[in-house]
Amino acid sequence: MGKMQGMVAIVTGASRGLGRAIAKEYAREGAKVAVCARPQSPTGLAGNVQETAGAIQAAGGEALAVACDVADEAQVSEMVRQVLERYGRIDVLVNNAGVMVMGETIMQITPSQWDLSFAVNLRGPYLACRAVLPTMRSQGRGSIINIGSRMGSNAIPGGGVAYSASKAGLHMFSLVLADEVREYNIAVNTLGPGALKSEGAGVIPWVKKVWEQREEPEVVGPSAVYLALQDARSFTGNLVLRVDFGKTWGL
Repeated sequence: MGKMQGMVAIVTGASRGLGRAIAKEYAREGAKVAVCARPQSPTGLAGNVQETAGAIQAAGGEALAVACDVADEAQVSEMVRQVLERYGRIDVLVNNAGVMVMGETIMQITPSQWDLSFAVNLRGPYLACRAVLPTMRSQGRGSIINIGSRMGSNAIPGGGVAYSASKAGLHMFSLVLADEVREYNIAVNTLGPGALKSEGAGVIPWVKKVWEQREEPEVVGPSAVYLALQDARSFTGNLVLRVDFGKTWGL
């Protein structure tokens, strides 16, 4: 029996990279997983999130593919409604969906790019947390995992001012939320993945020089499982749990 047998998890941004890896790891550990990603058309799911759900199902797991733009309140509410209708509970929320506008100085980045960064990277987790908390409170337990970044804790040259600022905001959001929901036995932690071979990182010029030294997203899976199993009595309010594989974060 897997470590997450009987649990229901939502993973946003699960169409590729880290989100897909976490969703598949949860399913391997026995969880029922709602895999979510932004719709690519007004009526359709992102094709890759259907592939994620299909891969989980093909391996004998249980998955629900849901179209959701996390910056849209109505879509987030509908996502949670679908999950509750299908599974009846929500034990884990992984706020992984994010956008990265890399290498832009404050004078280069446009107001619309700035707004998009904060809409997805900070408003999205706020909306998702707000939507699942009533269910977690009624259950008397839950785990919220926000995917942070070293760029939200350290000023990294070429990291992008909007991305760094939005991730720094997410780190503090997590810390304050952990205190707010502690009495309901809901854990809130921030997972900071190390140097991964991700689609977002692949566009950064200096990352390309050290690409082969970076890790595949799947190595983060066990840490995401560990956090999913926590509650407010065990492990909560961790500002950034660094999963850097014993390496520096400069890769």
